[in-house]
Amino acid sequence: MQNRNNRKFTKKQGAILVSSLCLVVAAGFATFYTMDTVQKEKQESLEQAQKNAEIKAQEAKERQEAQEELAKAETEESAKLVSADDAQAELEGESADILANETDAEVSGLTAKETEEEVEDAASGQVQAEITTISPTVNYDDSTPLTWPVAGTLLMDYSMNSTVYFQTLDQYKYNPALIIGSEVGNQVIASAKGIVESVTVEDETGTTITLNLGNNYELVYGQLKEVTVKEGDVVEAGALLGYVSEPTKYYCEEGSNLFFEMKKDGEPVDPFLYME
Repeated sequence: MQNRNNRKFTKKQGAILVSSLCLVVAAGFATFYTMDTVQKEKQESLEQAQKNAEIKAQEAKERQEAQEELAKAETEESAKLVSADDAQAELEGESADILANETDAEVSGLTAKETEEEVEDAASGQVQAEITTISPTVNYDDSTPLTWPVAGTLLMDYSMNSTVYFQTLDQYKYNPALIIGSEVGNQVIASAKGIVESVTVEDETGTTITLNLGNNYELVYGQLKEVTVKEGDVVEAGALLGYVSEPTKYYCEEGSNLFFEMKKDGEPVDPFLYME
């Protein structure tokens, strides 16, 4: 009986022990499962956090790149604006330089013109002063004989009282001068001291010099070339005035000659009356 009870007790204890072991094992499995689940959840949380961090880093990088692109675009736009401003400023500067140069040119031209006018006025004043100074010494009178003006022979005499025949023109007319036949190239000299009043070119007498002797006396030399004097020059008696030229169409038949006229008070007079 006792042994039966002991076996029952032993079986009961074994069952309890087995149950306890099952509980322990179950608890261990439960604990292991729980720890594994927690570990997995923790690992997943870490991985998710890492992914979130990577996503945020990528977003931050993209924002940075976007900001850099925007800044670059703004810089390029600013550079274009600066270039445009520089081009405009350069254009304005060139325009200003051109205007300044034109203004300077106008001022220079005006200054040059004023200077030229001043020089001309000064020269004119100087010539006038010379004439004024010299005029008293140009004082021709009847007692001063004229020098023969060119080497040659008399072709036609002075004639204002009656007409004379002009062969080239084939007509008779008055002759206010001496027509002195002379070879082309012969020297023509001043017959008295005077001031060159004019050097002109006339149809009948060609290149012509008018010499003011003073006291309303004038000498006119026609059919000249290579004139050696100019208006305003003061020449002494015997000074070279030029050379005998080929005759004009008015004196073709008469040949080369010097047209030599003398005037008093603007009217022709006979030069022979004043010759030596």
